[in-house]
Amino acid sequence: MSDKISSNLDDLETTAHKAPPESYRSYCISHCEPELNATREAYAVFDEINGGDHLRSFDECRTGAWFARNVHTGKVRVLSSSCKLRFCPMCSATRRWHLTRQVSEWLHSIDQPKFLTLTVKHSSCLLNDQIVHLYESFRSYRRLNLLKHSVRGGVWFFQIHKSKADNQWHPHLHCVIDSPWLDKYALSAGWELVTKDSKIINIKEVRDESSMAEYVARYAARPSMLVDLADPDRLELMTCLHGRRLVGTWGNARTISLRPCKPPDAGDWKYIGQFTTVALMLGYDDRADAIWNAYKNDTECPDDCDLRDIENHIDNVEIYNSRSVEEHKQIFLDFY
Repeated sequence: MSDKISSNLDDLETTAHKAPPESYRSYCISHCEPELNATREAYAVFDEINGGDHLRSFDECRTGAWFARNVHTGKVRVLSSSCKLRFCPMCSATRRWHLTRQVSEWLHSIDQPKFLTLTVKHSSCLLNDQIVHLYESFRSYRRLNLLKHSVRGGVWFFQIHKSKADNQWHPHLHCVIDSPWLDKYALSAGWELVTKDSKIINIKEVRDESSMAEYVARYAARPSMLVDLADPDRLELMTCLHGRRLVGTWGNARTISLRPCKPPDAGDWKYIGQFTTVALMLGYDDRADAIWNAYKNDTECPDDCDLRDIENHIDNVEIYNSRSVEEHKQIFLDFY
């Protein structure tokens, strides 16, 4: 099991299956297998060229998972191991959920939200050079009097795609800002001043804070889909973005927490059984049925639903991961 244990309560959809597969990882990837396969292939090549152990961490993501019950509400959630890799679709989903909530709260706290997009000239230059140019231009742009004196704060995030028409990368920045009315033509002239090659900007009012928060979080958590890219492009993108910040805040938006952190009620959630134990005991044990139904329907779970006695029995017979699903299930059934 990965030693990187997620401190967040995974809040993935729980209505996709009437009954879960035998592992939490299989449950999580059921909606993203093409992207998961593309990401795995990309990390394999990345490790081969650059070194590191990213593929192992990726393969172990969500392999360790257990149910926990809140001692106050009786609600059930799943806690799991996570790789926290940038392009992992499972970890991206967790980051997206966190950022959506954080950005939404900030947007609802300000009076004049705007959405600003900044684009540099399309180029055949190396991707890394284009990204450096974009980031340096953005730093200079924020120091201009027009923005410095009018924008109270904001959230920026990086997005990129590769055009099939011209086979060029198109990196750009999106910003959600807290600002009164701004002259679009002045903004465009300022952007051209700092970039020396582009005056393409767009600005509009944010009319739906919740939808905007979801949009920001989607791309802040995952700037591009690897499944849409050819193998060489995947490697180039992963290499250029490795260790680089893809989302940031300034001004009054610094209150936003960009990274999922330990929830304040973490101590209220108590272990009641491994995901695999519950999955394999469905239909055989009323406690497993109650745990799964509470998780799937977001309802209360009785406080006597605890499968540790079964798991202690498994430990006593030295069950190993190499055993088949049927062998696992037989050992569970031998308990009764």
